[in-house]
Amino acid sequence: MSYSSFVALRYLKSKRKAASVSIISWISLVGVIVGTAALVIVISVFNGFQGIVTNILVNFDPHIRVTADAGQYIQNPEKVLAQVQSLEEVRSATMFLSGKAMIVSGGVNRAVNITGIVPEGNERISSLSKSIVLGHFLTAGKNNQIVIGLSLADALGSVVGDSIAVISPAGIERSLTQFYEPKVAKFVVTGIYQSNNKDYDGYYAFVNLPSAQYLFASPDSAPSPDMVNGIDAKLWDIGKSDQVRAKLEKVLSGVRIETWYDLHKDLYQMMTIERIVAYIVLSLIVLIAAFNILGSLTMTVIEKRREIGVLKAMGATPKGITKIYLLEGILVGVFGSILGLIIGYGVCEAQIKYQLFKLDPNVYIIPALPVSMRVSDFIIVGIIAIVICTVAALYPAKRAARIDPAEAIRWE
Repeated sequence: MSYSSFVALRYLKSKRKAASVSIISWISLVGVIVGTAALVIVISVFNGFQGIVTNILVNFDPHIRVTADAGQYIQNPEKVLAQVQSLEEVRSATMFLSGKAMIVSGGVNRAVNITGIVPEGNERISSLSKSIVLGHFLTAGKNNQIVIGLSLADALGSVVGDSIAVISPAGIERSLTQFYEPKVAKFVVTGIYQSNNKDYDGYYAFVNLPSAQYLFASPDSAPSPDMVNGIDAKLWDIGKSDQVRAKLEKVLSGVRIETWYDLHKDLYQMMTIERIVAYIVLSLIVLIAAFNILGSLTMTVIEKRREIGVLKAMGATPKGITKIYLLEGILVGVFGSILGLIIGYGVCEAQIKYQLFKLDPNVYIIPALPVSMRVSDFIIVGIIAIVICTVAALYPAKRAARIDPAEAIRWE
């Protein structure tokens, strides 16, 4: 062990002559512990909420979505579907047709998003069929069936078995200027789903693909099997979404290719900003502790001026003196971050096992604060604490290194 390390450790374990210096040092250590633990806990809670949101969205949204421009259809959709399915990363893919329409039931009307799907294909890429709480999922070949969300069913006052009317936007303009009846189709509610997402449950309804093609076909043309404006794909590994998008962009043209992240980009960006803000705000706790470290070490330089002069007179170099104080800052950061990480891990583990902080089940879809711990977060938080404490020790270390030994011991 070098003399710098020996002196630094002895200093941390020794009792100070000035009680105020010792108190400030303990406050510094406690500040690092509290700041590190708070960072780990809050970031783990953010991870938990983000994981729940992602699971809810990904369960209903595809990993990859290929869509035509607004108001357009995909050219030769069967060929595009085959190209998507040919990629080894793709587990399954299916076609859909989506558009806005008006649902009318019992004098109540609601503008919703009608999506025409292939039931067998949708079951392979979405959890819609598993989210049915009343009735059953769509049956292939039966084009008078519709599945609606629980919130939408409540707004319409509809239950399984009720008939509802869907007014197509195709021909609406003509019906306003001419004696022309808008296209209306009647459906029977065969299933009601609950996705735990208010946007889906209140504004999305699903029918068989041929029914949607009939609804959205122009009044002057017959429905066509090629009326498809999107293809959804599920991958074996969601982490390869960007790679698959890059591959599809090379072989497909005239379409828009989005990943699960792109479909809700604003939401994910907001959650990322919240994480960053949490890092910055909670790092201020460690920063305050670092100021205490700076103050206590600076006071120690003044208190130990004679001892520093003696060390220099005995041959200690300015670099060695600097190292002593830097090591003291590093040691406070290391001990504080380790203890803080242990406390943070303990609190998170207790929340996972015992759900100490509960949530109102009438308001939230989860019974308690969600927690998801990541090794990377623990490493980053620990490094941040150590770096801040090390930087705080730079000024007193440089000041101690500049002490003139002759001046320090002149009157001793």
